[in-house]
Amino acid sequence: MTDPLVSVVIPCFNTKDCVVHAVQSALAQQDIAVEVIVVDDGSTDGTAAEVERAFAGDARVHVLRQPCNMGPSAARNAGFKVARGTWTALLDSDDLWRENRLQRLLMHADEADFIADNLMGFDAAAGAETGAVYTGLSDRFLTMTDFLLPSAPDRHDFGYLQPLVRTDFIRQHHIAYREDVKAGEDLLLNLQILAAGGKAYYVDEALYIYTTPVGAISRLASPHSRSTADTRPLIAALEDVRSEFGPRLTKEEREAFELRLADLRAKAPIGRFHRARAQGKYLDMVKLFLTEPVLRRRVIGRLLRRAEGDSPPQGRRNEAIGGAPRPRRDYDM
Repeated sequence: MTDPLVSVVIPCFNTKDCVVHAVQSALAQQDIAVEVIVVDDGSTDGTAAEVERAFAGDARVHVLRQPCNMGPSAARNAGFKVARGTWTALLDSDDLWRENRLQRLLMHADEADFIADNLMGFDAAAGAETGAVYTGLSDRFLTMTDFLLPSAPDRHDFGYLQPLVRTDFIRQHHIAYREDVKAGEDLLLNLQILAAGGKAYYVDEALYIYTTPVGAISRLASPHSRSTADTRPLIAALEDVRSEFGPRLTKEEREAFELRLADLRAKAPIGRFHRARAQGKYLDMVKLFLTEPVLRRRVIGRLLRRAEGDSPPQGRRNEAIGGAPRPRRDYDM
């Protein structure tokens, strides 16, 4: 096999039922040579064997097996280390690409080190697309402030983007995922790229099909979702990043940092509530509900919307799937 132009890193944990489709969508890219690196992170359902069976003899597909379960960020970092392409791309094992995605994004290869596109929401339970996550935007360069600012009625959260990044840029600047952060780790990676002088470009076409944790149509959780709502590690990591880059930040960037941290701290009780529910700690749920006003407002508001049969506004789907930087859905360990 000749050297690929793009290395596609797909981390997976117990996603036997969907990962083959993700790999197929990467291999189907028009006029772009790819390699697909599937990093199996200790699956127990035969995920790695299923990929090897489905793509036996295809030299473009490589399966890496982690020695033990190490978490999604560690799996992505393992894929980064062996990537041979000029560009490295990220694809979750329950997501898909349109066949012209790489061709369209690489039209901007001479302009940027980071290229990402809009996301097409997909409701796994309903088996239907639910519309673009971002609305009212156009192709443009993104700044660190764009990534830092939290969601607002007139603003989108770019922490959801799934980019192509120059492989040499990643290695020259020692860029990697924070392996102790499992919600918002994409935001941290993107900030590293911008802080290292990388240019980020956004293409306003929804070419990445993103399986939302909860379907906008069905209101049911994706069967492949393992997401965590605990943002406390992210808050600590962002405080570290702010301290590290503080002297180099502009006034606008410092203000954006403060807004993001304030937003995350305000929503932290909601994350703790979801985590307690996932762990069956119902007494903790009751205590949080009684002591955290933001949580009471959120829960009561959702109950009222459900009773009235309301759905999220068409233009704010990124709010509907979570306001904080999107947690990965492959798994949460």
